[in-house]
Amino acid sequence: MRNMGAIRITIDLCQSLDSSDWVDIVAIIINSILALWIISRLQNKITNKRVLKDHFITEIREIRNEYKQYLKNLYADSVNPKTIIPWFKLMNIKVSDTMMYLNTKYKIEPTLLNPYQNDLRELITENPEFNNQFKDKIVLTLSPEFKTQLVTFQQTNSKLFNEIIVKINDAN
Repeated sequence: MRNMGAIRITIDLCQSLDSSDWVDIVAIIINSILALWIISRLQNKITNKRVLKDHFITEIREIRNEYKQYLKNLYADSVNPKTIIPWFKLMNIKVSDTMMYLNTKYKIEPTLLNPYQNDLRELITENPEFNNQFKDKIVLTLSPEFKTQLVTFQQTNSKLFNEIIVKINDAN
């Protein structure tokens, strides 16, 4: 019986509305649907942008960690000299690829990691210790002076990874 009363009130209310009231009701419904659609689209776009930024930030962190680990291994005298040049070649491919996409998407200078790609490789491979031990040694043994140069290199250049991460986050 209660349902019948509610239906009757709804019918009476509908019959008492003017055509302008119906236009207002339809406008409210359409505006609500349009607002929900716009919010949904914007939210998806913002989410997609954040996911892409997080992906690139993860890539940069992985590259930083790979360089850190390799320098740690060099410092610990646990790297075969014959693996150094191939390792740098592989890292250059990875870094160049990532930086190319960062440049395309966020206009980040693609040469920002050049100190790691070029200067570090030259620091190691042009060092007489490397050249003297290349043929005979299973592991590269570095002098304390050269290890200090590696630490200085890291202190000078490790900020580059954070610069890239900040630039990715600041990008629109």
